[in-house]
Amino acid sequence: MMGRKYSLLLLFLVFLTVLLRTAWIGDDAYITMRSVDNWVNGYGLTWNQAERVQTFTHPLWMLLLAGVYFVVGNAYFSLIGLSLLVSLAVMLAFLIWGAQNEFDLALGGLLLILSNSFIDYSTSGLENPISHLLALLFVLYFLKNNRALNAQKISLLGLLAGLAVLNRMDSILLYLPALFFIFWQERTPKNMGRLLLGFIPFALWSLFSLFYYGFVFPNTYYAKLNTSIPHGTLFQQGVLYFFNSILLDPITLFIIALSLLAAFLWGGSRQKMIGSGMILYLCYVVYIGGDLMSGRFFSICFLLAVVLLLRHLAGLDRQRKFLFGLVALFLGLMSPSLAFNPPVHLDLEIANRSGISDEQGFYYGGSGLLRWGRYHKLPEHEWVSEGINLRKQGPQVYVGKGIGYLGFYAGPQVHVIDYFALADTLLARLPLQQGIKWDIGHIRRAIPDGYLETLETGTNQIANPNLAVYYEKLSMVTRGNPWSWERIQVIVDLNIGKYDTLLDAYLREVNQ
Repeated sequence: MMGRKYSLLLLFLVFLTVLLRTAWIGDDAYITMRSVDNWVNGYGLTWNQAERVQTFTHPLWMLLLAGVYFVVGNAYFSLIGLSLLVSLAVMLAFLIWGAQNEFDLALGGLLLILSNSFIDYSTSGLENPISHLLALLFVLYFLKNNRALNAQKISLLGLLAGLAVLNRMDSILLYLPALFFIFWQERTPKNMGRLLLGFIPFALWSLFSLFYYGFVFPNTYYAKLNTSIPHGTLFQQGVLYFFNSILLDPITLFIIALSLLAAFLWGGSRQKMIGSGMILYLCYVVYIGGDLMSGRFFSICFLLAVVLLLRHLAGLDRQRKFLFGLVALFLGLMSPSLAFNPPVHLDLEIANRSGISDEQGFYYGGSGLLRWGRYHKLPEHEWVSEGINLRKQGPQVYVGKGIGYLGFYAGPQVHVIDYFALADTLLARLPLQQGIKWDIGHIRRAIPDGYLETLETGTNQIANPNLAVYYEKLSMVTRGNPWSWERIQVIVDLNIGKYDTLLDAYLREVNQ
């Protein structure tokens, strides 16, 4: 027993060392931090002070981050501290419940620290650590035994799934097959109610979002998916996202594929349900065209793959497990940038062609935790300096590119227009700017004539009459009195597409 405790402690310390060596915070994390900073300082849960726009896709992560920031008061250390704390909780849960013996735990720990996807996004300031923790707890509890689930277990599994969806809406795909299995095995109205009770936090947030922001989905949903890019092109981009991962991080997709093969060939029905959720999620990743950030959408599937795989390896002798460990180590060492080392920026041909970025390598030099010191106040980046200069200049309307660092350090008095539309409700509803090269997830929009003047003066000066009327309706939702009955009616009309004809007419004119 004491030997197991020492083994767990050693593995935990190794993982802690790897996290500290690789910890970083990306620009996108500061998009959420600007909303958190506004909220903590009394400006509401807004991004630009004057309008209510949900720029984050992770309400649960945002709420936790707001609590930490309220106490700590420093954006960087709030982001890095919460990421480290939750990721250490993930490792602790894995070490306690992930395998039955020290050898299997060591093998699982080796797999985790060899994956760029998992290690990179165990920090970064994005919501991945909470997604990891909730998915790991759900799967470990779901696979714990094959006996019928009692009321308490059904309620807990429903709550874990519900919180995961509150953390990131599209993660529901990972849980759907398992939730359907639970309901089908124990199908009674009471058990259905127990599962649904876990989604009450998500339902409450959705109602709040609909009332406060005017829409259930975050603004990034419209900015990234309302692009007019053909589905075939998005599919090709999604396939490139997988190839990018194979090139930069070969072990991640190999372990995911191997775990799915084992689950469907030799696993029980519950393992098949987890595998089905992973397949649904991976198909979704292809459907939306992947992401700008290399490996980000694979980290949660990789963690679940390790859990599934260890259950199949448990029956093998140590020699075969050792051989498997050598193969995994070989694949891990094939990566151009080892996951457990402080990263270097990779400027590879496939990234240049596909627009998929090695985000950790790009930002680590200015935001890596090991860079912190007397002469390095993190983060360091040209967008940080640009934001600080904007704050000094005073209130203005500014068109920005990287809006995370810049937006946070510019402060609430500077209205930042993001031409990728991540933080702008009007631009998010317009298609991509014709003739401009786009990167997945960051689709540049053309700024309509008169829009800048409208924001600067507060008077609608948009040149196109159809777009001007549409903006009037939209601004009533994002800027008007929240409790106005007229605003409530406009929220309903916008969500059922009553004013879409105005956008269509505008698009016909600009495309002539």
